[in-house]
Amino acid sequence: MARHGRTAAAITRRGDAWNAGLLRASARWAERAGRCGGWTRRGVERCRRWAREGARRPGEMAPPSWFFIALPFGIAWYRVIGGTAWAWCRLARWSCRILARAVYGLLTALAFAL
Repeated sequence: MARHGRTAAAITRRGDAWNAGLLRASARWAERAGRCGGWTRRGVERCRRWAREGARRPGEMAPPSWFFIALPFGIAWYRVIGGTAWAWCRLARWSCRILARAVYGLLTALAFAL
C-alpha cells in the first residue's frame, strides 16, 4: 500500500482517465477547427458567387460595381473571423495534447515513486 492509501495502479488508472479525457477534448477541438475552416471556405465562395451573380444581373439588387467594391471586404471578413476561430481551435487542440502528455508523465512518475 502506498502513502495516502493510493496504490500505483490506482494512480495510473486515474492518469489514464485524465489522459483519455484530454485526448477526447483535443479531438473535439480538431473537429471544431475543421468546421471553422469549412465555414471560412464557404463564406469566401459565397462572396465570390454574389459578386459574379451581381455582375451578371445589373440593377436587380445593386449596381455591379458595388459587388466588386464589397468583395474584398467580404472575403477579409470571413478570413479574419474564420482564421481567428481556426487558430484558437488549433491552439486549444495542441494545448490539450501537451497537457495530456504532461499529466500522464507526471502521474506515471508519481506511480513509480510510490
